[in-house]
Amino acid sequence: MKTEKAMKTKTNFRKAVLRSVAVVVSFVLVSFTVSAQEFWKKVLTHSSFNEIALAMVETSAREAEAADLSVNNASWYSFDKAFDPALEMEGWMTTENYFEIATFSFQNEVDIPLKMESWMLDENLFYSHKMQEEPLEVEDWMTSADFWTI
Repeated sequence: MKTEKAMKTKTNFRKAVLRSVAVVVSFVLVSFTVSAQEFWKKVLTHSSFNEIALAMVETSAREAEAADLSVNNASWYSFDKAFDPALEMEGWMTTENYFEIATFSFQNEVDIPLKMESWMLDENLFYSHKMQEEPLEVEDWMTSADFWTI
């Protein structure tokens, strides 16, 4: 009797926990949506925490606008003049071995002449010119308007 009651209690507790987790997850997902800010503004206008919530939303909106203005302000940019060190002549630049013209030797390739082999002359290996194909026939589907509709 006690085990049945304990199992029933555990099952009910698990169901309650799962429901609570589902509610929390759905609130988190709603918070991440694009229109979540407007959603919370509408929800909180009808609650007792209306003034506090609106003040928090307006403050964060003002901070975001101030951040956008400060990013676009030209005073944030500072331009420093960059200087590269003077170029100097190095040893490898004056060595002529690095800049010699490469000499290539060209040789003409000669192909081995082709030879006629015995299998090339055997007519049994190829289709004979005596063989004739069957004439083509027009079938019903080729002229059917149902098959060729655009």
